[in-house]
Amino acid sequence: MESRSSAPRKSSVIRRIAAWSGAVALLLALGTPAFGQASVVWDPLWPKSPYDRLDWTLTVLSLSEEHSFYYWAFQDGFVGGGVFYFGLQPYGACPDKKREHCKMALFSFFGTGATSTSANCRPGADNGPGMSCHVAYNWRMGVPYRFTIQLSATDPLRKTETWTGTVTDTRSGKVTEIGNWTFPGQKSDTPGLLGGEEISFVEYWIQPKGGCSVQPYAKVAMSAPTGFIGKKVFAGGVHRTSPAKSCENVVTFTPYNEAGGETGVVIETGPQKHSK
Repeated sequence: MESRSSAPRKSSVIRRIAAWSGAVALLLALGTPAFGQASVVWDPLWPKSPYDRLDWTLTVLSLSEEHSFYYWAFQDGFVGGGVFYFGLQPYGACPDKKREHCKMALFSFFGTGATSTSANCRPGADNGPGMSCHVAYNWRMGVPYRFTIQLSATDPLRKTETWTGTVTDTRSGKVTEIGNWTFPGQKSDTPGLLGGEEISFVEYWIQPKGGCSVQPYAKVAMSAPTGFIGKKVFAGGVHRTSPAKSCENVVTFTPYNEAGGETGVVIETGPQKHSK
């Protein structure tokens, strides 16, 4: 079971499902996965060819309370159906069983027929079909972490594809595999990421009484995703940002474009008075 809320958020989801395939739209209409308190939709909305790899970088810049139930994530869908997401939590349901909660990296698939060879992965995703992969991951504030999903194998006879999710500490260069899953996704001649409405989101999965206005302050930088087709690189950009209606007064978006070429958005959530 994912350490995040599984309650449907139909109002925010319905506005976005028009651009998704039928399988993805169904999952979103059920509220799994969801967009939480703040979301960023990235360009390009519809890459002409599906990606076989995608990178996305997340940096936690400030967090007023380490024991908070944030989930900062990126999600996308597949040509053959199904949705994935990956990201970080500061206080997730720890998979090592020695601790109830810990810092975590997650990599999950929402769809039917998934299997995994990774000890980090378990069947099911947010009380529905899929595969959930969790690792205890002692991430640090101020360090950019690059998440990568890559097509690692295909089986044309069984019409399956296998994807592997990793997170890289860009300061040390250390790569950690979060998990992998195989699913019957090849409904076309070319497997790969759908790349339609790639979305990053901020979610607070155990909402305190009083909602967004009383939750801990957090500030994160999310890069636009970079897609790959073989050795060809496709840089993304910001299409639009959107706060949840109930959180508009405590959510801010600040787009950035660094000299090195990286584009992204800094997202602040929670009241500023709680910031350190």
